[in-house]
Amino acid sequence: MSTLTLPLPPGQSRAVAVALLALAVLIGAALLLAPFVLLHRHYDAAIESLQERIAVYRRTAAQTPELKRALDMLRSKDGRRFFLQNTAPNLASAELQDLVRAAIENNNGRITTIQTAQPREDGKFKQVGINVQFFASTPNLQKILYALETQTPYALIESLTVRPLNAFRGFKPVPGNEPELSVLLDVSAFALPEPQKK
Repeated sequence: MSTLTLPLPPGQSRAVAVALLALAVLIGAALLLAPFVLLHRHYDAAIESLQERIAVYRRTAAQTPELKRALDMLRSKDGRRFFLQNTAPNLASAELQDLVRAAIENNNGRITTIQTAQPREDGKFKQVGINVQFFASTPNLQKILYALETQTPYALIESLTVRPLNAFRGFKPVPGNEPELSVLLDVSAFALPEPQKK
């Protein structure tokens, strides 16, 4: 007869039965408690994540007065003054023409032609440009360029072509009289984006 089929003495059989019962109770308890333990861990992790987020929000909220001061300082500098006031391309080109015309005529230049260039998109801004041909002496040209570069809104001189009017060999200007130059100037400026239509 095999040893597996032999009956156990009553004391051992009770011990095995109690051990099996205890094992079944432990397995049952583990199966019942496992979802609660996993759910508890999930909520602990969620609570910890939310507490970290709240700490970040509190640090950000603590910076509010400092950020408001920085924003107010930026607003007080009025960055819009460096852009053309008109947002429509044709009106912005006309505004740029008026600025360039004033700079040339106030410094004794004589305009022959002004043409508008095709506006270009530059990010969210629009760059408008004009081509101007005029006559001016060298000192007056210097004053014109200085006036264009130092005014607001900013005007950018993209290209400049200067030719003497009397370009033949041996030309000598009359003493005390500055010869005139023919100047071809490409000027551009930036306009703010047009407001969104509702």
